[in-house]
Amino acid sequence: MQIIALSNQKGGCGKTTSAINIAASLASMGKRALLIDLDPQAHATFGLGIRNEKIENSIYNVLTEQKGKKKYFIEDAIIPIDTHLDLAPSHILLSTIEQEFTNKDESVSRLHEVLAALSFPYDFVVIDCPPSLGFLTFNALRAAQTVIVPVELSSFSLMGVSKLLSMIELIRVKLRHTPKVYALPTLVDMRTNFSKYMIHEIRGAFGENIFNSFIRQTVAVKESQAKGTPLIKYNSRSKGAADYLMLTQEILNKVPSVEEIMKTQPSNRLAGSANRLYDFSFKKEGAKEVHIVGDFNNWSVSNQSLLWQKEKDIWQKRLSLEPGRYRYKFVVDGEWTTDPSNHSIEPNPYGGLDSVLEVD
Repeated sequence: MQIIALSNQKGGCGKTTSAINIAASLASMGKRALLIDLDPQAHATFGLGIRNEKIENSIYNVLTEQKGKKKYFIEDAIIPIDTHLDLAPSHILLSTIEQEFTNKDESVSRLHEVLAALSFPYDFVVIDCPPSLGFLTFNALRAAQTVIVPVELSSFSLMGVSKLLSMIELIRVKLRHTPKVYALPTLVDMRTNFSKYMIHEIRGAFGENIFNSFIRQTVAVKESQAKGTPLIKYNSRSKGAADYLMLTQEILNKVPSVEEIMKTQPSNRLAGSANRLYDFSFKKEGAKEVHIVGDFNNWSVSNQSLLWQKEKDIWQKRLSLEPGRYRYKFVVDGEWTTDPSNHSIEPNPYGGLDSVLEVD
């Protein structure tokens, strides 16, 4: 799964428009894409035609860890938009979440942890960051393997970019995570000498890490925004749609493969390429809470062991496991039980039975 964050603290640079249309273009190419709206203003949510009254859960419900609040998984917030395209919507409450995580160092990896546990088989996750360099943007940069910086061609376009690059450098030093950064020229009118001059300036700031594709300034972009529809759906023959399709193809050519990503991850922090993703599921009529515990989590019942309710009476969780042999059980409303779908069981030292999983 490739994770792409679009970030620039300067507003009006086409960041949200690009996030929407990159995700939609990926979907049109047969890639399963999830767009996460991490901006409390919820412009990406509105840009896909979703209004507040239609939202039951948002990315805020997923990220918050306030005591007394129900635990939500990102699967609980996802809204299907189109074939291969889903949305995790935003909410104004997201603007309060930084205060909730004050003095919690591990909070900078909250979104990373959420996406690591994502059970849906997406090819790409596209994150629309807020126009700031605070807690939410830091989380997005921590989670992403690729960062796209939309830069509109104005005199102030490069102001603040150095601060964004400094934040990425901080993530590299503190968390040993180095996303690849690319500049994306937007609102381009190549008929003017000034646009050509600004692209030269952007190349000076980003070197070779600039997309050859750029986004022209067209009326179709504004019209599609007003309709709450991606360009590829609003007018597939428009210049804007063609620009984003060309950009998306370039992204597919540039983004690292899963194997390349795994090689860059430090072995003491993240699962390596030898790990296997394994989906656990449990069906129990009327169950209110289901956990999975075992050798892989020291048999600890916590928020991290909780399964999400995929549909009525069906619970699911995806784990990344190293090759080996694991004993485990489900904890259903406080009652410990073996996995009914796994016939491999053996006695434990306490007189009961454990399910056994062999990961090759």
